[in-house]
Amino acid sequence: MTKHSHHLLGWFALALGVFVYLHNLGSEHAATNPDEHLYWQITRMTAEGGEWLPLKNLQEGERNTKPPALFWQGAIMTNWAQHWELWRLRLPVALYSLATAALVLLLARRLSGHLGTGLLAAVVFLAFFSTYRYGRVVLTSAPETFWFFLPFFVLLYWRPRAGGLTWLLALTFGLMVGVGLLYKSFALVIPFCAGLAWWTLHQRGYRLTEWLRAEAPKITLLGIVALAVFSLWFWLDPNPQLILQDFVLKENAGKFDPKRGNYFLNLVAGNYSIWRILFGYPFNAGLLALALVALFVVAFRGRRTLAETDKLLWIWVLTQMIVFAFPQQRDERYLLPAMPALAVLLALHWEKIPRWTLAVTLVAVAAITAVLLLGGLILTGELAEGSIYPWYFAPALAAIAGFALVGLFRRDWTKALAAPAILLLYLAYALFSIPFDGPRGTYSREAIDAVRGRTVVLPTVYGAHDEVYRFMLPGADIQTIRVEPPAKLEYLRKEHSLFILGVPASNTAIAQFPGVQVLGSRLSLVDRFTGKQSKDMLRGNITGQLFQQDLLIEIADPTTPPR
Repeated sequence: MTKHSHHLLGWFALALGVFVYLHNLGSEHAATNPDEHLYWQITRMTAEGGEWLPLKNLQEGERNTKPPALFWQGAIMTNWAQHWELWRLRLPVALYSLATAALVLLLARRLSGHLGTGLLAAVVFLAFFSTYRYGRVVLTSAPETFWFFLPFFVLLYWRPRAGGLTWLLALTFGLMVGVGLLYKSFALVIPFCAGLAWWTLHQRGYRLTEWLRAEAPKITLLGIVALAVFSLWFWLDPNPQLILQDFVLKENAGKFDPKRGNYFLNLVAGNYSIWRILFGYPFNAGLLALALVALFVVAFRGRRTLAETDKLLWIWVLTQMIVFAFPQQRDERYLLPAMPALAVLLALHWEKIPRWTLAVTLVAVAAITAVLLLGGLILTGELAEGSIYPWYFAPALAAIAGFALVGLFRRDWTKALAAPAILLLYLAYALFSIPFDGPRGTYSREAIDAVRGRTVVLPTVYGAHDEVYRFMLPGADIQTIRVEPPAKLEYLRKEHSLFILGVPASNTAIAQFPGVQVLGSRLSLVDRFTGKQSKDMLRGNITGQLFQQDLLIEIADPTTPPR
């Protein structure tokens, strides 16, 4: 490819990334995390109360799960829950991710001197699975990543004097980090200040006495200012003692709770072992995992000749790993603020990444796209309703798979097409979700009107799962009961008459029960499974668990439920 062609492809890929991140933000089936449902609930209940604080939630123990910035953002975007639409809640988060991609583009261009490298870095960052999964839904990861990366961007882009910090920069960075803390946690001042301390100590040639005199006071000021911004939560909340109880002691100090078990045993085994940190960066990179591992190898082999800017970026990457290895609870999500730095480093050393690692990426893109196409065909057959996808579904997915295969078989195109192919795969998933996000995935106007102002019961084992249906049944009072799926009519509470009942997509037998009226139904893609459901899928009943109809049913006489 010529330089001009690389630039055109870079701009195309970046435009594709922007489209993918902003497309269909209202989808229930966006790649996400279960915490999002809880954050919807806190946002809604706080906004409906008409006050900034205190935060409100149905479960008192979860009222102060996170600081208020994310929920204030949602309240403003929905005009205090007057326009309760999912895309309004998610839009600011997606814009944070795109803003971070812009920082990555500018920094990589500045460090390399080439626009193409900057475009590649931005596309790589958007292609990371962690960015896509956590960077366009109502979670704290995207704001946190932006605000914690921004100071390091400033230090590398404008390259202030040797030490890197002035009193004005320390104050400004303190305000930036403080905003990030208001999204996530006061505890994150520790990894940030640790990274900045190492960064400035390195710039001063590890002359500790000089660093203590010149830089340590400024970093201390930065930390104090950041914590002062975070403390606004305590100052403004009428119940600061509950913040101390719920957030400081339970949510944060609880990560070091000795009751979680033997520290050293948990370090090497269990759900929160050190392996989640050691392999966290490749896991976050998704289909670019092998390329990222190769980057680590390249950097280690050339550690004695690394550029100074590379060393500073690696300091930030390694600091995150070291700091978050200590708590009892370890999670690869804690490493997300360093992913922009890794995107820059990958782009700067893209030509040193072995071609085979990116060939594996392209094979995976083609294979997953084929699975999505097959899934669409199976779903169409399950429903037996004719075509449920638009005419372009199959050709589009075939073209995406073909795009990946072209990069695989044209050796000189492999590295150029790998990251754009991942973005196309995200688009393929959105196309696969069309039936679930379109008219078949929503209740009819008649069904919505029939339950407006009434109580609808949702059997579920998942916390805050009812929030999904508040977007679909506006005006209804959604309540939950703890019933492990599949829920059966005979288990439903007698004192209610309206229920949401999940059944396999091809199951219509529910309508045969006497006294039961199906007011409406919607097609749903199940993305959270209980142990029982997972075992059933392993036995071969994949489509029966994956695709379901959510029936909105009314029992004519709830005191005598059907047999």
